[in-house]
This record gives sequence, structure tokens and C-alpha cells, in this order.
Amino acid sequence: MANSRRHRASLAVRPNLRKQLIQAATGRTARTAYVVVGTVGLAALAIAVFGPRRFQREILKPVQTKVGDQAAQIWADSRPLREQIAKLLERAQSETGREKLVRSFQSWIGHFRAT
Repeated sequence: MANSRRHRASLAVRPNLRKQLIQAATGRTARTAYVVVGTVGLAALAIAVFGPRRFQREILKPVQTKVGDQAAQIWADSRPLREQIAKLLERAQSETGREKLVRSFQSWIGHFRAT
């Protein structure tokens, strides 16, 4: 009798477990991991097919030049934002600065709640 109760209890828990596993397997973190693993796998396959020097010359170098230019531009464009964040972190070092930041954020959040 006790054995059948345990069996029914495990069946009742399983749908939640199955749902959690499906959510974990299809979540944002899992999808990111799939992309990373797939990219590494394709790179390994390309190295195996082309050889390391040809892979470097024909695939990596062109991608690095295109992405490098864009990355430099994005880094330059983000300078004002990085400076603003650095100022926020500097202000957060003192107790009075933290209190001012808290009041500022509370005001900001209140503004968005009101709209």
C-alpha cells in the first residue's frame, strides 16, 4: 500500500520536473550555450577540413578585420555612457553619494510608474 502511494506521489511530481527540464533546455542560457558549442564545433570542423593556416588566412583574418572595425566604432560610440557609469560608481563610494543615488533612482522609478 505504501509503495503505491509513493508511486502516485512520484507521478504527481514528474510533470513539474518535466516542465522545469523543458524550460531549462529551451531557456536563454541554454540557447546561448547551444550557439557557442555549435560555433566551436564548426570552427573545429573547418580547421580539420582546411588546416590551421588556411583557416587562419581565409576565415579568421577577414572576420577579425570586419568585426575589429565595428568593435572599435562601438567602443568609441559608447564612451559617453562608460564615462557616465564611471561617475555613478565614483559617487557610490561614499555613504552620502549612495544616498543621493538611491533618491535619484527612486525618483526615476517613480517617474516611470506615473507615466
